[in-house]
Amino acid sequence: MAVDAFNSVGGYTVGIPPIPIIDANGNLTVNQANIGNVTISGDQVVTGNIVANTFIGSFSGNISGNLITPGLDGWVLFNESGAASSSSEFTFNPTGALLTVTGRIEASSFTVGTGVNEFSTTTVVMATTFSSAAGQVLHSQHANAICSVDYTIIATDTTANTRQTSKLFASVLGTEVGFYEYGTIDVPQSSPGVADFSVVYDGTSNVNLTVNPMSSDTITYKIMVTSYKE
Repeated sequence: MAVDAFNSVGGYTVGIPPIPIIDANGNLTVNQANIGNVTISGDQVVTGNIVANTFIGSFSGNISGNLITPGLDGWVLFNESGAASSSSEFTFNPTGALLTVTGRIEASSFTVGTGVNEFSTTTVVMATTFSSAAGQVLHSQHANAICSVDYTIIATDTTANTRQTSKLFASVLGTEVGFYEYGTIDVPQSSPGVADFSVVYDGTSNVNLTVNPMSSDTITYKIMVTSYKE
């Protein structure tokens, strides 16, 4: 009876008939192995499951099971210098879907309500005029997307050293737009103002915030726009 060599240049086998375990290149092929410590210098490709009490290192992919995370119950994970971190000042309660942030929230746009309950969206835009031409457009949006809109405008003429803060609100129904400027403050108080504002329908599909500047100086406008959903 022939006996297959256990050690050979062709690799290592076990059993009769022989079952390959290690090929000539040193690749290991086993259905099950109990190993104390394993050091892998290259990539490890696993088609089945990896079960471990602790995983140390970097991970990319999906995890099925319990993941031990930093922080206490409800703390939200975030990236801090490339590592997973959490804070008591940033929490989420799944009961009622409540997100709590202790501190500031910074956003270029903020919407209140979702889906059919969407109510308003607040954004901040900047604009500049360089002439006293009437009817210059500072902000534009589709009329069929809103039913009302509020504007808070801070207009600054650095050449004349004057500033004007104005508040307007408008109601929109189809192609009809009505607006009211319910507050304006000029500084200094002796200033003739920086600009006059209007809210108009442009004749096509948009509601525009327009301006008639008082001068041809460079005037900057910081505008907070709150649009209410149709």
